[in-house]
Amino acid sequence: MTRLLLTGAGGQLGAYLLRHLRGLGADVVAWDGTRDVDLADADAVTRAFCAARPHIVLHAAALARLADCQRQPERAFRVNAAGTALLAEACARAGARLVFVSTDLVFDGQSAPYAETAPPAPLSVYARTKVAAERAVLAHPHHAIARVGLLFGPALNGKPSFFDEQIAALRAGRPLALFEDEWRTPLDLATAAHALTELALSDFAGLVHVGGPDRLSRLEMGQKLARFLGADPGAIVAGKRADAPASEPRPRDTSLDSGRYRARFPHLPWPSFAEALRAIQASGAA
Repeated sequence: MTRLLLTGAGGQLGAYLLRHLRGLGADVVAWDGTRDVDLADADAVTRAFCAARPHIVLHAAALARLADCQRQPERAFRVNAAGTALLAEACARAGARLVFVSTDLVFDGQSAPYAETAPPAPLSVYARTKVAAERAVLAHPHHAIARVGLLFGPALNGKPSFFDEQIAALRAGRPLALFEDEWRTPLDLATAAHALTELALSDFAGLVHVGGPDRLSRLEMGQKLARFLGADPGAIVAGKRADAPASEPRPRDTSLDSGRYRARFPHLPWPSFAEALRAIQASGAA
């Protein structure tokens, strides 16, 4: 049986990936962040990789909070860039395959929608670490990179997601400020886990964008969620990025063109934002 190593199994996406893989009966070795293996520790990564002996590595681990990366740029590069490069090289030596989860934030937001041929233009430390990691992965022709859009859904790992916090605020009638001038192609976590698993189990190599079918602003997402919940949409306050100064610039529009993904995996589900909300409700999670 194919053995798959999943990194970042304790994260928001990783928890969905682990659930999906176990549901398939896959032979999975799961690394849960620094509690298992610190990607900044090269010796620990090498030892754990040799012990796992994977055929495929689905690499979802990262120092992902933009503020954390900005505060700790050296650690961010050690974990996100150097750690990924180490895994890519280890996989190449072992004849294994690496599938790396990257981000739509590698773009500066000026020329959306972005296809895979668009050159990265990262604005944040986090995004720069992801671009460096992508280059390390692409140095090996049998590996793959999936840039994902904004992910949403209820948390499975016990750490409330922004989606959970939005639902709580809307149900309580608390004010919720959301940007009207920041656009993404959101994808629910369950669909993302399905897509990334199929990508990992396929022979696809290279770069692919995996976003949702809708281009929505943060405000539009919140309004759709409020209507779905039957909550008062008046609790949502339209804001602008300039109203919330950040230590690093925020890209305006990182919408992804997922045409390559859809052409390669046309049989996989690709729900709209509204359809994903209905599926989440049907699962009893919202």
